[in-house]
Formats: sequence, C-alpha cells, structure tokens
Amino acid sequence: MKWFDVSVPLRVGHPAWPGDDPFRYEETATLAAGGIANCARMSLSVHFGTHVDAPYHFIPGGKTIDQVDPDIFIGPCIVADLTGVERLIEPAHLAGKVPEGTLRLLVKTRNSAIIHDPVFHTEFVAFSEASARWLVERGVRLLGFDYFSIAPYGEETPAHVAFLGAGGSIIENVDLSAVAPGRYQIVCLPLRIAGSGGAPARALLGTTD
Repeated sequence: MKWFDVSVPLRVGHPAWPGDDPFRYEETATLAAGGIANCARMSLSVHFGTHVDAPYHFIPGGKTIDQVDPDIFIGPCIVADLTGVERLIEPAHLAGKVPEGTLRLLVKTRNSAIIHDPVFHTEFVAFSEASARWLVERGVRLLGFDYFSIAPYGEETPAHVAFLGAGGSIIENVDLSAVAPGRYQIVCLPLRIAGSGGAPARALLGTTD
C-alpha cells in the first residue's frame, strides 16, 4: 500500500489560529553541547497544525478527545474534490461527491494551495451550517478538511455545532495538496489528552492504486 502523510509538520513559524499561542520548540540538551542525548520541550494549542476536534470543543457535556471511539479514525474514507468552490461549501456542492454509506470524508478545496503559507488567511473556503447538517444526515461521522476550521472565520459555531453535536469528529488542517480524489484507507491518531476538546494528530492516507 502507498501511504501519504497528510499531516502538517509541527514547526516554529507556522501560523496559529488568531488568539491561540504559537508553536514553540526548544532544545533543552544537545549532544553537540556535551549532553548525553538530544532533548527538547514544546508548547502548542491543542488545535494547532493537523488536529482533531472532539464534540466537547463546541458541545457542553460532549465527548472529550480521550472518550471518542478510536475506530472512527481508522478505516475506509473518501477524498472529495471541491477545488472549484470559491468561498462557502453548500449542499449542492456536495451532491454527487459523497457516495452513499460514506462514514469518513476528507474534502479537498483551494485551501490546499495555502495550507503551508506562513500567514493565516481569513478568507478560506469553509462549510455552511446547512452543508454540515447535510453530511450528518447522510451518515458522515468523520470530516477532514484542508484548513484551520471547517467553518468560516468569525462564524465558527454553527457548522461545528451541527457536526459535532451529532457525535461526529473533525480533522482540521489536513494537507491534501498531493492527494487525488478517490477511495483511501485513513489512519489518524489524535493524542489521548484527558478532558480535552481536541488534540494534535498524525494523519495518513493509504491506497493500493
């Protein structure tokens, strides 16, 4: 099987969501300085880089990341191409792109061209509340997306509540720039942080094609 690493590397200088602390990384010991090993520490938001949103992120009493069944993060998935959408993804854009029975869906948009930019873009493509509900109604329970948020900047609540409130989980900041639409196997493991509404994750897509 051929594997694509669709995680955004954790690195200093990559933008954080406005208001979140930036990623920090510091070597605390090095072999070059006479240490017995190379060691380091880091600090970051649980929603930095490629990360998973659990229901608790927006839903009072919702499942935290350590309570979400990991089964949803491993298995068959669909990558849908919506690179033609200019700003807001509506149900009409999704119709015909999401096969019946799709449980795990990753959506590639024109955001894939800016996902590695050193600045945060507020005018990214995002889902409307109606499109999030449309996916829930068709049985999608894991939604992956190629920018910081599935929802428009400044209007984060409606789409998140629609999807997470139905028990779904979301992977944000997935790098789909080198991935063609189609069927894949996904492996995405968020860190098991007790009581958190999210966690950084490593995400891989596998294909036999």
